[in-house]
Amino acid sequence: MLKPIKNNVIVELIEKEKVTASGIVLSSADPAEANKGKVLKIGPDVLDLKEGDLILPNWNKARLAKYEKTDFYIVSEDDVVLIFEE
Repeated sequence: MLKPIKNNVIVELIEKEKVTASGIVLSSADPAEANKGKVLKIGPDVLDLKEGDLILPNWNKARLAKYEKTDFYIVSEDDVVLIFEE
């Protein structure tokens, strides 16, 4: 598995639903609803996040990392915009 260093976190993209409950496929997702990410691993210098947090990172600053045919994103803790509370 990937192990982030410094204040980096490894994030899994949680894509927006593109099919309605009745089975209609949407051509594009609602731009008002942002893609969330789930924190999978945190670096040793991360202060405000924990594994399992749902976050909204600045996706423009996220770096794609492929590992065992799976896409992950590496984001600095500084580039996390918010944490979703349950």
